[in-house]
Amino acid sequence: MIEVCVLGPVEVRAAEAGASGGYQQHAVLAMLVAAGGRVVPADRIVDQVWGGEPPASATATLQAYISRLRRLLEPDRAPRTAPQILVSEAAGYALRLPAGQVDAWRFERDVARSPDLTPQEAVGVLRDALALWRGVPYEQFADEQWARAEIARLTELRCAAQERAVTAMLRVGRIAEAVPAAQALADAEPLRGEAWRLLALGLWAAHRSADALDALRRHREHLADELGLDPEPALAGLEQAILEQRGEVLEQAVGTDRGSHPRPAQLPRSAAGFAARTAELGELNRLADSALAVISGAGGVGKTSLAVRWAHSVAGRYPDGQLYSDLRGFGPEDTPADPADVLFGFLTALGLPDHRIPPSLDERVALFRSVLAGRRMLLLLDNAAGAEQVRPLLPGAPGCAVVVTSRSQLAGLVVAEGASPLRLDAFDDEEARNYLRGRLGTTRVDSEPAARDAIVARCGGLPLALAVVCARAATRSQFSLSAIAAELRDEQGLDAFTVAGFKHDLRAVLSWSYRQLPDGAAALFRHLALHPGPDVSRAAAISVAGDEARGRLRLLCDAHLLDERSPGRYVYHDLARAYALELDSPPADVLVEHYLFSAANADRVCFPYRQPRRVPPVPAGIRPETFADQDEAYAWQDAEYDTLMAYTEICSPAYLKVFFWVLSPYQQDVRFHLHDSITLARRALAVAERDGDQWWVGFLQYAIGRAYLRLNRIDQSLPALEAAIEVGRATGDPVRLAHGLLAVATGIIGVHGVPTRPQTIQAYPYAVEALAAYRRMGGEFGRAEEANALHPIAWYHFYRPGGRAKARALLQESIDINVASDQRHAAAGSWLHLARFHAASGDLAQAVAAFEDALTLYGDRQDLRIEPLIGLYTTHLAAGDEDAANRARAEALTLLETARYPDIARLEAILGPRP
Repeated sequence: MIEVCVLGPVEVRAAEAGASGGYQQHAVLAMLVAAGGRVVPADRIVDQVWGGEPPASATATLQAYISRLRRLLEPDRAPRTAPQILVSEAAGYALRLPAGQVDAWRFERDVARSPDLTPQEAVGVLRDALALWRGVPYEQFADEQWARAEIARLTELRCAAQERAVTAMLRVGRIAEAVPAAQALADAEPLRGEAWRLLALGLWAAHRSADALDALRRHREHLADELGLDPEPALAGLEQAILEQRGEVLEQAVGTDRGSHPRPAQLPRSAAGFAARTAELGELNRLADSALAVISGAGGVGKTSLAVRWAHSVAGRYPDGQLYSDLRGFGPEDTPADPADVLFGFLTALGLPDHRIPPSLDERVALFRSVLAGRRMLLLLDNAAGAEQVRPLLPGAPGCAVVVTSRSQLAGLVVAEGASPLRLDAFDDEEARNYLRGRLGTTRVDSEPAARDAIVARCGGLPLALAVVCARAATRSQFSLSAIAAELRDEQGLDAFTVAGFKHDLRAVLSWSYRQLPDGAAALFRHLALHPGPDVSRAAAISVAGDEARGRLRLLCDAHLLDERSPGRYVYHDLARAYALELDSPPADVLVEHYLFSAANADRVCFPYRQPRRVPPVPAGIRPETFADQDEAYAWQDAEYDTLMAYTEICSPAYLKVFFWVLSPYQQDVRFHLHDSITLARRALAVAERDGDQWWVGFLQYAIGRAYLRLNRIDQSLPALEAAIEVGRATGDPVRLAHGLLAVATGIIGVHGVPTRPQTIQAYPYAVEALAAYRRMGGEFGRAEEANALHPIAWYHFYRPGGRAKARALLQESIDINVASDQRHAAAGSWLHLARFHAASGDLAQAVAAFEDALTLYGDRQDLRIEPLIGLYTTHLAAGDEDAANRARAEALTLLETARYPDIARLEAILGPRP
């Protein structure tokens, strides 16, 4: 069995002897042992091994050391299998041996459990633990900076273990062993009062009262000579008791296990109505062995209630008592608690008289850790402001557990002290209902489920909000829950959560977090609350706050005023947003402009040939999002569509028209938000008509007519399209004229099938005039728009004698134009026309191939895939291939389950009803 020994020179003992490496390799192993099983970052190891000046090859050398140590520690591990003892985690390494195989870990484990043993058991356990020592811990590294703190900690723990062993010997009557052990400890630590107290007790118990008094005299002389101090009162009291031969003092000192120490029990009362948090309590039970846990969460989320409930449930595991302090990190007080003051209170609770408590913080820290050494206590440090406030209050030796609550995540404790973080979120709906049941009774709560659920929704799962509502309902028991829910609905913002005479209501609790923010983060908190969407992007915050936005967002998340639910996406709790909106918020113009010009960038990537561009220059300071390709732009439009539509409700009239310009292709050609598009266009049209802007009037009329075409509502489309044509002719605008003419032609021949001969004859003049207008425009834009004008002209030739070859050539030309313009979706639309041409011509195999080409170009755009699937279904049926037809039908029906397709009734008539 492998044993790693550090209580003396560092060495590895194995069943089969092998080279354990040189100085630096031993140093790596020592650092991992000192970490106590926690991960040590590789860069920290490199820095410490090479004294802050690592060579270029340091990382490779470290990896070699790790490899050798793994072979030494796991000689039987099969090649290419993951190591189980020296593991790689989180850009570092950790040693995962059982405590019994590392002498320091075994020593700490046995010392920590000794208080729970009988004195007889403790004697044996402590004797074996102390026998593990072979000299100075980490002996060959005693001069290394990284080892000094661990050596000092273990040495202090050894002294505490020796004192505990002597105490146990005295309590079981092994006086002959206790006296020399206490004498050796006093000689080694002549200023350590506990060693002399135990020596005096042992000598007194051995009926050597004169020697006991002489020992206390020598200790007094040491203190006077070295420090100019008098012995502590307990030793003076013991000296007097020996002089007076008060046997009851001796009996009390050596006859009970923990009679010499006060046992504080400072935990607050556990809150009534505690609900849910089963998973969090289980996590705390798991983390208790880690010695330090940090519970973080927003104000009012129930951190203190959880910590106090858990602390009461496990208090029996910490027989030396519980210490508690409200550190006042967030509250009505202007300043958090001073750690020096908190330590003074802790030390007095532990039995130290005032005059023994030194004045400086560092001295109090040292004394506090000395007093706690060898004890098993639970510390609850509530409402911490930051890691620096907590760090002086941490015990220095194992055996004590510490739970910290804070609105901050206290990342400094997680990084430097190995704290285990536990984030506390609001209740989910069922947990909130259980909370109401616990406070108001199941019958009252569940008899009005609609009112109950309305209350749950209004409170957003925040326990403090639920507690305030429960207090209101409890004091007005004659009111129905529906009446309470109606009051909450009618009261705006946070007014519903105020309680007369209660200074810790929701508004106050949120204000305490807000007050701690730097000015820049506070301004960003107010500004982003104006965002109407479900979450706000980091990019939008950068438009608001510039390059400092990232740091400010981290501060807001650390304070739990924002929550980063997914990378780069930030969410307010509804009640935190309500509080932010009560503050002095800036106008929302910056956010409007960020989303408008980001949408413009997406439109430019997806539809590069739209002319003329009707987007003004980007205002100074706005940093809109940019997109590498169409897929990225479409994904952003999908994610932000609801937010973009919300901004159209609050933007200025001038921006309303621009919003429609950048959104309409996405609404009409990609995702079929056609009713949204018509509504937005009509709002923008009212602005354009009021301003007398004929270009916009023509464009918006065209867009309205085109949307109705997409809905297959031809009769409603034609008046708007005719109005667009009229504006185009009156203003000499070739784009408006051509678009209107082509849209009318498209409306005449239809959108989804093979047109009739009369329809093609009626549409032909419109299409020819549109094509001529596009060709006069020239350039990339004119050429790209030609492709759509060729469709009705091709169908016209389809019905002309000998015209099918011409029709096919025109449809192929439209495909080639769109491919050359990198317009995949437009090219897919041209393939659909060509597929219908082949089907109408009787060439079903070519029709199938063309429909499949359209599917390929549409990719994963589910709404757009439906039309070619319909074509494949009908074509396969016509060809007699029922299996292929059923496959196409099944996929089309699946897509229709979630599609926003504009003409569902037509599709279901073809496919049959959805299952």
